[in-house]
Amino acid sequence: MGENIHPSLLYELDTFYGNTPRISKVNLNEADIKGTLIPNKESLKILIVTSFRYPITGGLSHYITGLQKGLQQKGHDVDVQSPSQLPEEEFRDRIIQYKKATETYLIDRFGEANPKIVKNASFMQTYQMFLEEKNLQKYDVIHAQDLFSIFILGKLNSMFQKPLFFTPHGLFTQSRLKFNKIQPNSVEETYFSEIEKQGLKAANKVILISNSFRKPLKEYEALDEKMIRVRTGIDFSVEDVNRNPNQVVITCIARLSPRKGHSYLLEALSQMKENLNHVKVNIVGEGTMRESLEKQAKQLKLENIRFLGKRFDIEEILATSDIYVLPTLNDNFPISVLEAMFAKQAIITTNCGGIPEMIEHNRTGVICEPGNVQQLTEALELLIKDASFRKILGTNAYHYASQYLTNEKMVEGIEEAYRKTV
Repeated sequence: MGENIHPSLLYELDTFYGNTPRISKVNLNEADIKGTLIPNKESLKILIVTSFRYPITGGLSHYITGLQKGLQQKGHDVDVQSPSQLPEEEFRDRIIQYKKATETYLIDRFGEANPKIVKNASFMQTYQMFLEEKNLQKYDVIHAQDLFSIFILGKLNSMFQKPLFFTPHGLFTQSRLKFNKIQPNSVEETYFSEIEKQGLKAANKVILISNSFRKPLKEYEALDEKMIRVRTGIDFSVEDVNRNPNQVVITCIARLSPRKGHSYLLEALSQMKENLNHVKVNIVGEGTMRESLEKQAKQLKLENIRFLGKRFDIEEILATSDIYVLPTLNDNFPISVLEAMFAKQAIITTNCGGIPEMIEHNRTGVICEPGNVQQLTEALELLIKDASFRKILGTNAYHYASQYLTNEKMVEGIEEAYRKTV
């Protein structure tokens, strides 16, 4: 099983456990792709790869769908590969098989087998096996959408030498450290951070959805000259409808998880001096915090809040909304804020990740500090009272998104990155 764990990972694990490394460290190297792409070749054959299930709801799925559609409209031949395309029973059986072998190997070598590492190594080996069967040689461009797919493709690309691109949609290790899903200086941090470092080495270009990724990726040894920003764009439209002038509707669309900051929104609503009889709040999404948030709303006597669960009529919900709130504590370039911009919402959000590259304070929305209940309360009070300011913010947000954050604009930037790699 040892040959199925990349030498760079084994080297780091040996070092972590205080063993003298039995092997030399071997890095994944970016492909030598000079001349492999013809800049004026009209149609490219492109493979988009993710190690997550696709299609599902969420930002990554929206991104992949928009990218594939946009590239196809430009005449390119685009395939998407994800675990969803694999026979589920065979995939599961393979993972079980590799899991047993991985556990045995790690226990023999290190005296223990960390469950998260076993699970990940088994998954990656299984997914790699399926990707090996996909005739990667036929593609002009391969574009990975997460750290596990770029790591796997980096290993395979030593044979194919194809132009390899990587778009990180999140900072896996750092995010899990921040929310205590991984402990600092643990074997898990060692293992997963090495996967990120190696994936960044393997990519010919790293396409950033926002510049907020640049500094943390440099900490993982990413090179400035490899990174290019192409902001996410979407196709999204909302029909104008007649709204009740005597009611203000606030909407929050996000997974009900700790990092999205819903509890701060409820607390801010409870502290408002403004009478909320004419205010309705829609919480859209599902997640682990639904029960606790419903309990919090009840304890705070917020009778105007509706938990709508998972919905597929976002356009209709936003069409009857006035204010969009995303009180997130940790984010990158949230699709829900983009949708709110195209829906002409007065937006309240935080200065997390790439959000300040979408929203300009007091011009296209209102920016608060993450977790700052007072600022959130003041922003809500201001926008609930001031309908004219709401309209200005919503109109400005719509015009900015229509000019800079469309799917067409995103696809143009990514296609240009493909072309400029040679």
